[in-house]
Amino acid sequence: MEAAAQEFAQGMREALAIWLALLAAVVITFLVLSLLSRRGEKTGPSWWARVRKAIKDPEVAKERQAKAERSAAAIKELERYSAEIAVAAERANVMAERRRAEWEGAQRTQDAAWRAYEEAEAAVRRLRRANAFPLVEDDPAIRRQNLVRLVNAAHQRGEISAFELADALMHRNGWDPAAHPFAQELMLRRVIRDRKFQAYQEASEMERQAAKAADLAAAAKRSLDDEAFDAALRLRNATRPEHSASASFRTAPAR
Repeated sequence: MEAAAQEFAQGMREALAIWLALLAAVVITFLVLSLLSRRGEKTGPSWWARVRKAIKDPEVAKERQAKAERSAAAIKELERYSAEIAVAAERANVMAERRRAEWEGAQRTQDAAWRAYEEAEAAVRRLRRANAFPLVEDDPAIRRQNLVRLVNAAHQRGEISAFELADALMHRNGWDPAAHPFAQELMLRRVIRDRKFQAYQEASEMERQAAKAADLAAAAKRSLDDEAFDAALRLRNATRPEHSASASFRTAPAR
């Protein structure tokens, strides 16, 4: 009986020693953490305050809910912006193709105008090389009638304008009804040549404007393509599973 009582007392002493050791470890740990927390007060609340807040403070749940709502709103805004910029990029692509087609058309018009000018210039040179006028006596009335017939035919073919026709019929800007028919023809070819050259200059200006518009449209297309790619990439990163709980998203700029 005494042996049993001694064995029980020995067991109690061992249990009490283990319990005291555990209690001392807990107290030491608490003291160490409290000391570290006081040293780091300048950087934020202590670990104990954070634990108590997480357990007891009802505002924590509300804050988590608010973060989740802000995250969802940011993703929705990013989806809207990504869709809008994709549509804008597609429209810019269509516009760039249209401007390039207009530029190519202006180039063809310019080339045709230059060829027409060269043909008119060649006609003037041929008349200059034919440096012999027929030695016949012409009636001034016949020469006047020849001029009228000559310029009217040219106007009907679209080679001279109504203003140039009026100049010839009114004997202005170098037109001489008494000149030799050969000289009248040479005068007509010079007027046609000058008109073709003016048409070429106008076509060249239109080509330059079309080229500038095509360059601007291509630059806008490249910019919107880059922006659309960036928006799609941000949306993909924002909707990845590892980022679904994050509240920090890069929102789209205001439009």
